[in-house]
Amino acid sequence: MKEHAFYVGREGREVFWNIPLPSFEIILFALTAVALAIMAFGIYRRWLMWKAMGKPEMRLDDMQERVKMVLKEIFLQNKVLKDRTPGIMHALIFFGFFVLIFGAAFDAGQHHVTEPLFGWTFLKGNFYLIFSFLMDLFGVAVLIGVIMALDRRFVKRPDRLGYKGEMDNTPDDVIVLLLIGAIILTGFIAEALRIYVTNPPWEYWSFAGWLLSHTFTGVEHSTARTLHQVTWWVHAILGLSFIAYIPYSRLLHIITTPANHFFSSRKPTGFIEPIRDFENAEAFGVGKLEEFTWKQIFDSDACTRCGRCQDGCPAYLTGKPLSPKKLTQDLKTFWLEQCPDPLLAKVVAKMPVPLKEAVLAQAPKLAAPAPAAEGEAPAEEAAGKALVGEVIDLHELWACTNCMYCMEHCSASIEHVPKIIDMRRYKVLTEADFAPELQLTCRNMENNSNPWGIGAHLRGDWAKEIGVKTLAEDPNVEYLFYVGCSGSFDDRGKKISIAFAKILQEAGVSFGILGTEESCCGDSAMRSGNEYLFQTLAQANIDVMNGYGVKKIITICPHGYNCIKKDYPNFGGNFEVYHHTEILSQLIGQHRIKLTQSVPGTFVYHDSCFLGRYNQIYTEPRRILRSIPGLNVVEMERNLDKSFCCGAGGARMWMEEDIGERINNARTKQAIAAGADRIAVGCPFCLTMMSDGIKDNQKEETMQAWDLAELVLKAMGKEEVKPPVDTCAV
Repeated sequence: MKEHAFYVGREGREVFWNIPLPSFEIILFALTAVALAIMAFGIYRRWLMWKAMGKPEMRLDDMQERVKMVLKEIFLQNKVLKDRTPGIMHALIFFGFFVLIFGAAFDAGQHHVTEPLFGWTFLKGNFYLIFSFLMDLFGVAVLIGVIMALDRRFVKRPDRLGYKGEMDNTPDDVIVLLLIGAIILTGFIAEALRIYVTNPPWEYWSFAGWLLSHTFTGVEHSTARTLHQVTWWVHAILGLSFIAYIPYSRLLHIITTPANHFFSSRKPTGFIEPIRDFENAEAFGVGKLEEFTWKQIFDSDACTRCGRCQDGCPAYLTGKPLSPKKLTQDLKTFWLEQCPDPLLAKVVAKMPVPLKEAVLAQAPKLAAPAPAAEGEAPAEEAAGKALVGEVIDLHELWACTNCMYCMEHCSASIEHVPKIIDMRRYKVLTEADFAPELQLTCRNMENNSNPWGIGAHLRGDWAKEIGVKTLAEDPNVEYLFYVGCSGSFDDRGKKISIAFAKILQEAGVSFGILGTEESCCGDSAMRSGNEYLFQTLAQANIDVMNGYGVKKIITICPHGYNCIKKDYPNFGGNFEVYHHTEILSQLIGQHRIKLTQSVPGTFVYHDSCFLGRYNQIYTEPRRILRSIPGLNVVEMERNLDKSFCCGAGGARMWMEEDIGERINNARTKQAIAAGADRIAVGCPFCLTMMSDGIKDNQKEETMQAWDLAELVLKAMGKEEVKPPVDTCAV
């Protein structure tokens, strides 16, 4: 066999080993093929598991945007880098390894084949020097990232990497990090040994190996050559082991996370898929694992346990049992317990009937359930624990405020909130099991179309003294002012409605209200799981609005705003919907209202979840505050898309908090810490929660909460803002 003299290494150009090239290639390529086969087998097996359970769901629409999503979130690390320290840590490992893998493949194409690829030889001259420098640079980047990860997970141990003080580290976490670190270190050592023996004048370009080579001073060259060969093979085997290990470890997120970004919902933020056919549906919501869609189950396999969702969850941070991370991991554990082994199931399926029945009698899990068709219930009850009530504790289920922090900041595009609402639907619609307070709230909405149960005939009374007409009196208006329940019945909310209506009148805006024809928007019903009640209320509003030919709607409540804008189109309600902060900002910008009166005080703006994270309205409220003379604006530490919930969303407005600290009290403390003596809000629910928080924190003498419409009216010099009165009992 002809002998080929060449260097086998990450960047070798020198004669270092005398090896029969074909023999070397056979060994190396055989090992590579084995590693790839092990990886492919693992991915195939997992793919069969993904297919085995869950209802069908279309996630292949809008392909261009899906590809953009992957490019933005994977190759630009958009969400990952929002959290600076762990983001940098992950980016160092990701970008470093990405470059090294392609660099190694490129290097192999140049050195580990008899003829260079297409006859081109790149690794020479200046290109080789730059290539060597970049490979070392990104290798060092990976090593720094691994050290940061080890320090973070095993030394600093932030709470988000565990649950209530207990870390969720696993042996796999250690293996993955040490494996990556070992690959980089052995690569540098092999490089250093080669440089030590050959000592070429340009090798300082391979700065890491060059610096490390000085540690071998005094070692015999023959010994260094042997060490180099051993180290290089260890490096190669570790690299191939990494490839093989991917589908059997947390490294699987290399595949599942990009896939989950690709399959992420293209619907509006916070969109909840309605129950389409109440008449023929055999089950409501999700009470069994198989009733989730395949994407909802796949979510759990994409979770990297990074804890970003938990880090801002208002329920978790105030001592409730809910952790979005734990909920996702609990669903994953349950899925792995319930999902049949796909390969063994295939074997069993082909057995003769008597043998098959005998096997299934001993191991029923090997009977793979066929995925249920859309709208159909699975044929059999999953064995073992109940999904809702045991796998997912009811305290967890009802603690969620639907604030959307988890979904906004999840670096894997996991969709937590829709799953929670689906499980709530099961409890409410199938088992009629929900909190007593919610039972009363829903009954009030059914009977009087508002959560308090106040007579529906009083809905428009607030508007009489200021001359606001209903659409029944004058339908020829530009805007429908959809007042909502708080603005119609709550004493504090009515002050917001009056203030905003006066501003619209002063600006000459053409608007009207529905008065007694208006119904509750239904948001609280939907998010409590009472989908039937929601659709009844929504359809009543839509019929009235369409009957008057309504095109444009203004709301003062972000919950109604989000609901009418995103959920009503499912039932034929297609309108242009504006929040009152958008209109106020517009009127100020167009100089249709003049703010001349000073409003002294240090104000902090509380971002409503349904206005901010759900609808990206952050600028307009702050622009309004900056336009008011005399006031000083500060920010809370948790603001904008990291804002802390007031605690009223997800139907929590109508439920007691009997576990942990009250969420509104925690948020009020954050406002106090910011040095504010006034809290500005753009939501009646937030106003109630912040006002109660001020009382509970005994700050009534020094702090007040106001809606932006009230502040604008004050700045216009049209009305003196008086101390707030008590709100309706909830």
